[in-house]
Amino acid sequence: MYRSFEKNEGKTIQELVKQGLCTGCGTCIAFCPKNALTVMECSKKGTYLPRLDETKCSQCEICLRICPEAEANFKELNLLAFNEEPKNALIGNYLNCYAGYATDQKLRYKSASGGLVTALSTFALETGDADGVLVTRMSSETPLKPQPFIARTKEEIMSAAGSKYCPVSANAALKEILEKKGRYIVVGLPCHIQGLRKAQVLNKKLRNRVSYCFGLVCNHTPSFHATKYLLRKFKIPEEKIAKLDYRGKGWPGGMNILLDDGSEAFIPYGSSHYWGMVFQRFFWPIRCMVCDDKLCQLADIVFMDAWLPEFSSDKIGTSLVMVRSKRGEAFVTKAMKHKVVELQAISIKSVINSQAMTSTIRKVAARRLISQLPLKSMFSLYKLSPKPTHSDLLDAFHFKFINILCHNTSRFSQLVIEYHVIFWNLARSIKKILRENAKVHLT
Repeated sequence: MYRSFEKNEGKTIQELVKQGLCTGCGTCIAFCPKNALTVMECSKKGTYLPRLDETKCSQCEICLRICPEAEANFKELNLLAFNEEPKNALIGNYLNCYAGYATDQKLRYKSASGGLVTALSTFALETGDADGVLVTRMSSETPLKPQPFIARTKEEIMSAAGSKYCPVSANAALKEILEKKGRYIVVGLPCHIQGLRKAQVLNKKLRNRVSYCFGLVCNHTPSFHATKYLLRKFKIPEEKIAKLDYRGKGWPGGMNILLDDGSEAFIPYGSSHYWGMVFQRFFWPIRCMVCDDKLCQLADIVFMDAWLPEFSSDKIGTSLVMVRSKRGEAFVTKAMKHKVVELQAISIKSVINSQAMTSTIRKVAARRLISQLPLKSMFSLYKLSPKPTHSDLLDAFHFKFINILCHNTSRFSQLVIEYHVIFWNLARSIKKILRENAKVHLT
């Protein structure tokens, strides 16, 4: 466990907020018995945080007990979800791994990769396996803000297709699941699923009402400042945006922006100003820097991009899938029989390689070692391996330094980021020349 609550009587979620450890997942907001917590957008940090009304708070500590950052015993939570402890700390429990896509080609093209989450969610509604699905769409009224909600129709699920590369307090919508009878699917990032599983420990109703947890592999959640940076870089006025999709138009696709005059702007996913470099290195929330649950260990089914050589020419979209629970495997098998999805078995090694898990864990370990945060001993139940290299440690120092310098969209931050983009593009060009020269010498 990360810490004992007996030593922290009377404390609330605000203790973690002050230390920068809140992910804004929204779990505490849904389960506060006094309705003392609400979602607040922190303009300085560019993320969502819980706002506490101290006049309503009874200091029951439920907010702390269900917070994924306060205490997370993965062995206990794996027993709750799968009736067994994880055999591997790096990847958690799993039964089978697949590569595939939705058989609906339009859906496949529109989605971030493969359209499996949308296809399986819709299938669950049609077969009665679920009465609703907790998903997130971008608001029609404020296109830059995410809107978590319970989808109950195919059209509503379709409106939420695609990735959302911004903070999302998805678990705040769990309150509706508690209030309305039925069986539900919850789609979320690792922190969302951790919060859900912790809440299920305390709440039997929630255990009974959630049919499946669909987990989304997560590198990190960029702050709202990341999107603002991109819009400013490409001179796209926020007030002119009618609709924004972070991923779409095939694979790997990119950000597509519809303006109120009917024109469109498209930023490729691999652009150096998008996920090619800036979104990879800048605008990281503190807690994301030290998270080691990239593969969403507590979900029934986990979905991710197929970043493998054999799929590099795929321009429509393919997903990799880890099925962790028996009920998840039965559901996926059922969907395959009904030809809703097309899946082929792959090895766990392919999944690990697709997400560069070995280097990812080394980098996380390095960031923890150089972290100056208090309560750094809270961060993991497991000892991370492999151990970070000297280059990982140097990278961690640089990584944390630039994220401290460039945490907003100030002119100074813009200049520092542009300097890094120029250097990154130069380094990439040099590597390309060296590769081409090497090929010439070989021939």
